[in-house]
Amino acid sequence: MEKNESQIKAIIAEDESLARNVIKKYLVAFPQIKIVAECENGLVALNRINELNPDLIFLDIQMPDLDGFSMLNELKQTPLIIFTTAFNQYAIKAFEKNAVDYLLKPFGKDRFAQAVKKAMEQKSSPAFLENKINTLQNSINEILNTDKKFTTRIVIKGKDGYSFLNVPDIIWFEADCDYVKIHTKEKYYLKNISLSELETKLNPQTFIRIHRSTIVNVAFIKEMKPYFNGEYHLHLTNGEKLKLSRSYKDKLDIVFGNAL
Repeated sequence: MEKNESQIKAIIAEDESLARNVIKKYLVAFPQIKIVAECENGLVALNRINELNPDLIFLDIQMPDLDGFSMLNELKQTPLIIFTTAFNQYAIKAFEKNAVDYLLKPFGKDRFAQAVKKAMEQKSSPAFLENKINTLQNSINEILNTDKKFTTRIVIKGKDGYSFLNVPDIIWFEADCDYVKIHTKEKYYLKNISLSELETKLNPQTFIRIHRSTIVNVAFIKEMKPYFNGEYHLHLTNGEKLKLSRSYKDKLDIVFGNAL
């Protein structure tokens, strides 16, 4: 039973079959590492990581459906990460000190072994690993924000795993304690994120904060009517009515070219 206790569960998240095969080939030299899943896209990897709780992930950055950065940003508990990427222009600089290691494709057996040994050492030091994880998550957030590529799909956790919600289909967002309630035509969803953090990921030309607890998709605004004390009511195309605080009215003025 001692073998199971020392065993390291690993997931390979890589869309290229050749790269997956190389990793598996090199891992033969490390019998204590057990591959519990292989994932060809980011969304599948996200579900499998949360389901299997691996100790280590071999993670590509560019993957279908959900890239490596976005996938990591959705994890509540981050395993040890070894990046396998062909993009050194930002991966090396961003994760050199924060991930366990990065492997620039094509990588050789010796370089791979060096990264794996580093991961095995860090697994035995929980305090060090926790600090690494926190630093890594902060770096991911900084990179996502500085890229200035606004979110087009939001990952939603459901009973059967994770799925995507297309951002243009969202009517409005509502702060709900530690969560955000996401309203669509059919139903609403809950996501564990602050409204302020979510606002940084949305295109400000499309989603406008109209209240400290509300962000609305301007495409769904039907009309605006005065309410009381400088405030307004926004009437939406789905029949809902939202309060526009006077302190946020200027944001709508800018979007609509001061036509309000």
